[in-house]
Amino acid sequence: MWIRYSKWILSSTKCSASPYLRLIQQFRTQISRNSLQPKPRRSIKNFDESSILRVEPQKETHRSYLLIRPTIFTIGFVGCSFVTCAIWQYESHRNKLRKIKERWQLKDKPQQISSQLKNIWRDVSESKRVIGTIIGLNLMVFLAWRVKRFEPFLLKYFTSSPYKPNLSSMLLSTFSHYNGIHFFCNMYVLWSFSDPVIRMFGKEQFFAVFLSGGVISSWLSYVFKIVTRTPNISLGASGSIMALLGAICTQFPDAQLAIIFLPFFTFSAKSALISMVSFDLFGTIMRWRYLDHSAHLGGVLFGIFYVKYGYKLMWESLTSVVQRWHQLREKFK
Repeated sequence: MWIRYSKWILSSTKCSASPYLRLIQQFRTQISRNSLQPKPRRSIKNFDESSILRVEPQKETHRSYLLIRPTIFTIGFVGCSFVTCAIWQYESHRNKLRKIKERWQLKDKPQQISSQLKNIWRDVSESKRVIGTIIGLNLMVFLAWRVKRFEPFLLKYFTSSPYKPNLSSMLLSTFSHYNGIHFFCNMYVLWSFSDPVIRMFGKEQFFAVFLSGGVISSWLSYVFKIVTRTPNISLGASGSIMALLGAICTQFPDAQLAIIFLPFFTFSAKSALISMVSFDLFGTIMRWRYLDHSAHLGGVLFGIFYVKYGYKLMWESLTSVVQRWHQLREKFK
């Protein structure tokens, strides 16, 4: 549910102060429904587009160039995510064995307060710790949007658009929510569906799929915006969440699901998956603009691909990476 709030985006820190402030004013006017005195929007005729958008009008014919850097970033980020995931899993197994040995040796010794607090944290299930961390990060960004002085920074780094120079927003925008309903719905779905995904993949693969799904959904959103010449910005964790939904529905197609407001109405995960793909595909074709359907579609397709083909391909190729890491670790031990 990457809701797109504004038609104009900030692309460079070199923009003059006046257009920059006008951008913030327009952003607040368009998305704030609780403002007592909403300010009128500037018309497109009076808006200095060249000072806001990085790509000048005369260069719009070379739109394909706008995808080169995001594509390289997406491929590199996804690859690094799963390499890191493989090494992280290796280190996690080593630490578990070490902690089991330490607990066995120290089981008769009195525990300090710090050790007791660590035990309380360990008693919380791994899935809840992981999900709680992600929700906490999203909550911090959500609260930051309430502070006006943070808006320029958040607009620059926590909203995504192909016309922005910084590529980090492809990832950071997945932790950004402005609207309270948008935030609540995404976090509720994340809390509901993440537990079986973490049990299935482990926390390391969960993070790799979650983050990679967010970046891939941003990339497909960029493709759609460049093709359709749409300058809207996007934000939200829906692309990452759709990747998780695509993975879990593909792995367990016969699982029964229900809607929070209609608990008596159940349906299979396979039916839900077909409905999600069809809805977002139709929304992308029809160019519906309230939701970023192309981003949703990118996330769910990545989740389906990872379960069917990606898991085997990734881990067959990463075996040599883990072996090399083990050799380096033993060499410098």
